[in-house]
Amino acid sequence: MLIALAASSIVIGIQPIIGTATTWVPLLAVPAAAGLPFLIPPLRAVPLGETSWAFWAADLTGAAVMLVTAFVLLRAADRRRPHPGAARAFGRSVGVATLSVVAGNVVRGVFSSFAVHADLGTYLGSLVANVLVSALVGALVGLVIGAVAAIVAAVGRRAGHDEAHGRSTDAAAGEPVRGAAAP
Repeated sequence: MLIALAASSIVIGIQPIIGTATTWVPLLAVPAAAGLPFLIPPLRAVPLGETSWAFWAADLTGAAVMLVTAFVLLRAADRRRPHPGAARAFGRSVGVATLSVVAGNVVRGVFSSFAVHADLGTYLGSLVANVLVSALVGALVGLVIGAVAAIVAAVGRRAGHDEAHGRSTDAAAGEPVRGAAAP
């Protein structure tokens, strides 16, 4: 989950990739055009174009908050139920991705509001819109990560079930191994 969020953040930070995607899918530019943070917090080595180092630092801080939030939420969930089923793994991934993206983008949105000297009404409207758009983006990212997590959980449970019943499988072929002894 953390690796997928970090990888997504790095891909969002690569301008040739995200610029091309925005050209082909202009709907991606709507949040940024409305003054909201763009998709998920990007991880970049340097500031983008003519933006200031302060905005770059806000992006990095937002990405760090997103990853730390995901780590804390996943650790808490793992302590409660270390081996979730497919449905729970899917739901956990969608929820963690959504909350993490919202947390990271709120940091970026607060910085942007201070940078443009927004009044209270503009700040509150921006904050509400930021949370709603970030929740939507986080849920979309979470659906992809959740599908993978559900598959991994289902395969992991099946392997654990086979081992518990004294059956072993050949990893390459997925077929039972004859004469395999139970541990």
